[in-house]
Amino acid sequence: MAGVDQIRRSLALRFSLWFAGWFTIGFVAIFAGLYWLLGKQIESRDYEDLQQRLQQYSTVYVTSGLRGLQRRIAEDSQQPNVRSLFLRLVGPNGSQVWGKIPPDWIESDEEVVVVPDGWGRWREQTVERRRIKRSAERELAVVSQALSDSLLLQIGRATDSREALLEPLRRTFAWVAGAVVLVGGGAGFLTARRATRPLREVVEIARGIIATGRIDARVPAPRNDDEVAELVRHFNSVLDKNEGLLRAMREALDNVAHDLRTPLAGLRLSAEAALQRGTADRDTAETLGDVIERSDQLLALLRALMEISEAEAGMLKLEPVACDLGEIARHAAELYEEVAEASEVNLTIATGAPVPVTADTTRMRQAVANLVDNAIKYTPAGGSVTVWAGREGNERVVRVSDTGPGVPEAEQAKVWDRLYRCDQSRTESGLGLGLSMVRAILRAHGGDAAVHNAKNGGAVFELRLPASEEA
Repeated sequence: MAGVDQIRRSLALRFSLWFAGWFTIGFVAIFAGLYWLLGKQIESRDYEDLQQRLQQYSTVYVTSGLRGLQRRIAEDSQQPNVRSLFLRLVGPNGSQVWGKIPPDWIESDEEVVVVPDGWGRWREQTVERRRIKRSAERELAVVSQALSDSLLLQIGRATDSREALLEPLRRTFAWVAGAVVLVGGGAGFLTARRATRPLREVVEIARGIIATGRIDARVPAPRNDDEVAELVRHFNSVLDKNEGLLRAMREALDNVAHDLRTPLAGLRLSAEAALQRGTADRDTAETLGDVIERSDQLLALLRALMEISEAEAGMLKLEPVACDLGEIARHAAELYEEVAEASEVNLTIATGAPVPVTADTTRMRQAVANLVDNAIKYTPAGGSVTVWAGREGNERVVRVSDTGPGVPEAEQAKVWDRLYRCDQSRTESGLGLGLSMVRAILRAHGGDAAVHNAKNGGAVFELRLPASEEA
């Protein structure tokens, strides 16, 4: 259904349908105009000749009377176009005074009827019927003119029916129109799809940025220099500016973290030294202890920020070795068995066959542990957390799924950002850097991390690493 919906919403398909529709309307309108003009031309040609004949014969009748007209027609009857004419003089009461009907107009048949013989008996008599033939392929063109003696002169001719004459043209049009619409619609679809390809690439890039958070992707520059190419250039320019702004913000945060680490460490040492001297009273000792605890939190935050920055810059020190990803996941998860038991969460570790990878075991264990800790934290009592490791195609996967509330779809790409915390997690303790650290570690290994919601509820976090050459 998604494919059908995508086709229905296709801009190229809509353009091609509009193009085919307007092309069909224009083609039919042009044909209708030509058809009408051709029919009028044929009709005009027939009637112009009859009008000329009518004018000539009416003049002959006025100057020479009926006999003169009959002689003129007899003389002209040697011409084929006159021999086929129908002529008659009609009186005021509709009766025919004189007439000439072409022989091929008449058809006759004989019929035997019984009639009285005048002597009280009946006899058979043969009756001949004569009538003008009618044909769907022939029609009569008749013109008339009133004469001075109240008679009406009519001249007619059997012509080819315009409907029958133009039938081959209509049939040809039907075939040609169908072929033209199909070819035009197909050509329009291909043209529209080619023209809208940059727009589809913009949509794909935007969708990828929303899903992965990677804003370094760019739309290939179109070859043409039109409005679509201008849109693509502006879209890429916006991405360039956003990427530069984010890079500047990260650099500023990294610099602040680096500059704060030394004075915070000194502050902690001073507080610790004051406590060790044992000269402080109880309230002062509690204050110094609180200073040391808060300093530890800030130093942990700064350390995490620095490590994430190093990982994103490709400077994180790794010690990759051939190892079993399933074993790493099992050891990381086992560290949280007591935490899960205390939270009344059922922790299941499902690892079977070896999952060989080349990775820094400490960092990977840290990444899995962060996900397990996160899953237990947001799973209510009575729920469950499952850790699974295995192979999927050419990738090695660790999947941590829980039965918690899940992650809203709009926030699934943002949870990997530094210091970002979902609304549902703001009441929980934490620095907001755990998932950022997970993704930074995976990307430093050439893999990636992702999250989605399970069909039956709960979040599913996945760590994917490429297979090692030895695997």
